[in-house]
Amino acid sequence: MRNQGGFSSIRAVLHRHFSFHRHGNVHPCQSSALQEFETRLTERLEELKLSGESKGFLSLDLLLHAMSVILATHSNVERLIPESQLSLSQQVDNSWVDEYFDDSAKLLDVCNVLKEGITEVENYQMLVQLALHNLESSIESGNDGRYVRAKNALTEFEEAMKKKEAMLEKEAESNQDVPKSKLEKCSSMLRTMGEKLLSPKGPEAVKANGFLNAVYGFKVTAIFLCGLVVTALACKQRRSSTTVLVAKQYKWSEALISLQLRVKEVTDEMENGSIAQLEELHNVDASVRGLHEFLNGHLTDNNFLITQEEIAEMKVMLEELRKHSSDLGIGLVPLEIQVNELFRMLISSRLALLDTISNSKTCGPYLMLSYENVYRSSVHA
Repeated sequence: MRNQGGFSSIRAVLHRHFSFHRHGNVHPCQSSALQEFETRLTERLEELKLSGESKGFLSLDLLLHAMSVILATHSNVERLIPESQLSLSQQVDNSWVDEYFDDSAKLLDVCNVLKEGITEVENYQMLVQLALHNLESSIESGNDGRYVRAKNALTEFEEAMKKKEAMLEKEAESNQDVPKSKLEKCSSMLRTMGEKLLSPKGPEAVKANGFLNAVYGFKVTAIFLCGLVVTALACKQRRSSTTVLVAKQYKWSEALISLQLRVKEVTDEMENGSIAQLEELHNVDASVRGLHEFLNGHLTDNNFLITQEEIAEMKVMLEELRKHSSDLGIGLVPLEIQVNELFRMLISSRLALLDTISNSKTCGPYLMLSYENVYRSSVHA
């Protein structure tokens, strides 16, 4: 959870501006505030696309950049609240409240799946680190037993990757329902969310004085970019990454549509032989395969027969694997921190809105629905 001060601040703002207004006036600064939100989101999406072109759309650097866009956009939506005067009166359609709780609950589930996906990659990383440690020690000591332990760790890594590949092939070939991985289920859920997401129209958008348009912008951005992270962490999927049907009237629409098309091109063109989609994991996988083959060619009956020239060759392979493994490890920790921060942000905003609704005169069914959703999210945390 976020610190109490942060939650209290959001709660106070929401109390002030989401409360019951029978005769609320349009804030004169709202138009410029919303324009600034749309401009900043446009710039972030354009920068993200440029970053993808230079660093790779399925690299950890790009995923970290994508998560920072989600977090910054959520923060900008929160800052728009003081400029809004939303009514919760019975005379106005409040379906957006239900939609917000439902979509944010699903995004909380996405965060949990992403954390599990990151943990899975970290487990692969541990096997590689174990192999590197044993190989480096064996070169110094000449201990053949360490070569065997290194080979076993690399074998375990390869078997884990092949298991994923076999599961995907089984899903693709079978006409029957086959259990899917959590990442695959998560990808399907995000795809469905993107297909069903609707832009605020008519009285709803006017009533909110543009605030719901910003909420829509955040949800579109979060659904697509979380889908990109899911795609990168999963092994090669049968379908391309999540796409969102984007309303075209917003300043940021063109930037997001262009980014989606580019990501789809990249994922569709990935080489067929690749198991891992995350660039750094793919590089580790390729290095592991080469080193594993080298060890198999020299390890006989637990005796490692190798010349000095071959030791020099193996050192080069070790250095390559060490570099790729380091690139993978460096990005995983900050990515997990960002996912946890998104989870905390979503919980904080849900509780703040719930607190406001519970104190309004028209809470009724929304209060019960909200308590149920918040409870479900807390159980999954």
